This record gives sequence, structure tokens and C-alpha cells, in this order.
Amino acid sequence: MTSLKVIVHDFLIGLSIPEPASDLIIVLMMVMIWIIAGMCARRLVKRLLNRALKVNKNGPRGVTIGKMSSSLSKYFIWFIVTMGILRELNVDLTPFIASAGVIGLALGFGAQAIVKDFIRGFFIIFEESFNVDDVVEIDGFKGTILSLGLRITKIQNWKGEVKIINNGEITSIINFSRADSIAIVEFGVAYDTDLLKLQSLMPDFAKATYDKYTEILDTPTFSGIIKLSDSSIDMRLIAKTVTMKHFQIERDIRRDLVLFLRTNDIEIPFPQVVIHNVQD
Repeated sequence: MTSLKVIVHDFLIGLSIPEPASDLIIVLMMVMIWIIAGMCARRLVKRLLNRALKVNKNGPRGVTIGKMSSSLSKYFIWFIVTMGILRELNVDLTPFIASAGVIGLALGFGAQAIVKDFIRGFFIIFEESFNVDDVVEIDGFKGTILSLGLRITKIQNWKGEVKIINNGEITSIINFSRADSIAIVEFGVAYDTDLLKLQSLMPDFAKATYDKYTEILDTPTFSGIIKLSDSSIDMRLIAKTVTMKHFQIERDIRRDLVLFLRTNDIEIPFPQVVIHNVQD
């Protein structure tokens, strides 16, 4: 930088430009160089970060990390550019550095919650606790992640309600999108049901159900009798499904099961009360 300024200074003097004017031109030129360098560095760093983090290939997580890293790098680059411009303007940076220390200390006490949000958000993103579009339950509120930032997280439940949560307030997370889901269907049959007949029919029903629904990952398992209720013998069928598809599969299986049992003359009982007439 110094050599460049000397060369430009000598060139301007050679053009018989007065000293004050040449000094002003040099200062303006150096400011422009700093700004252009900052803009170029900003674009270069953003491109390198996107390539290194594979933003386009890593889906929502890559986008989230890419935006966060890009934002941090932007502030850092323009801080360096600002310091460089102030030096070119012969501004003494010592008072600014001292003031920054005092202001930083004051902000540290007054903005502890914000700092906590950023730190917690940082670890959520890099530990991949959850990503955009994941279905989670955070402190009792269950829904789909709409957006994930360093300071706040937005989550929407099935009613369409959107909850904005400060990351520092997140204490417990259940992520339903990390593993396969389980559909559990319980049903009852009458006490006079031929249980051996039902036992022989259920494998065919389970196989047909697996072939019918692509969301089911494996042939459902018939668990058999799980409870002797007042009016029915209760059975259970279990199916492993694609993540968060178990609710719909449970509804579908219940419908198919009703039709299947009716076709095979197996009664689905309703609550009954037996009254004994006792005569004196």
C-alpha cells in the first residue's frame, strides 16, 4: 500500500498537481481500493464457503450453515475494511478500541440472553439437532421447523400456529424425523371368535397391507391378544413406516381391517351389558 501511494504521489506531483490536492486524491483512491477489495473478498469468501459446505447438496442444513457462515464472514470482512479506511483517513484507532472494550463489557452484561441465544443456536446447527422441515417437539410444542437461525427458531404445528422460540430457551428436543415411525393399530373381536381362524388369516392381511402401501417399510406384525376387555378380545397390529407417515397408515389399516373382518365373518363387537334376571 505504501509503495502504491508513493508511486501515485510522484505521478500527481509530476502533473503539477498541488500537494494538498494530491494527498486528497490519494486518500480517496485508497478508500475506493479498500471498498473494492472488501466487495471482492466478500464474493470470494461466499463462493468458497458454499463450495466447501456443499450448500446445494446438503439441503436445508447446508443452506442454514451457509447463510450463517456467510453472514459472519461479511461482518468480519467489513470490519477489516472499516479499520483500513479509518487508518487511511489518519484517524487514531486507540480511542475506538478502548471504547469498544467498554461498550463490549456493558453489552455483555445487558445482552446475556442474546448471547445465550446465539451460542445455543450455533450448537443446534453444528450438532444437527434438527434441520428445516424436520418434525420436532420443543418444550411441549410439536410441529415442523420452518426456519432455523442463530438467534430464533420458527416451528409450525398441524393447526397452522407458528411459534417463535429463542434458541437460548430450548431445553428439550424430540426429533421425530431421525428414525422410522411405528404405526400401531389395536382392534377387538367378539369372545365367540374362532381365534385359530383369525390367527391363520392375519398373515395374509399383513402381506396385502404391505403390498398396498409404499409408506410401509416391512410386513406388519400381528402381535395377537393384548387384553381381555369387557366386551372384546383386543388384538394389536404393528407396522414400520416412513418417518411421520404412521398416522395416515394407522387410519388406512383400520379401514381395511374393518372390511377384512366383515368379509371373513369375524365380528367387531360393541359394548354390551349382560343382565341376569334373578327370581325369588
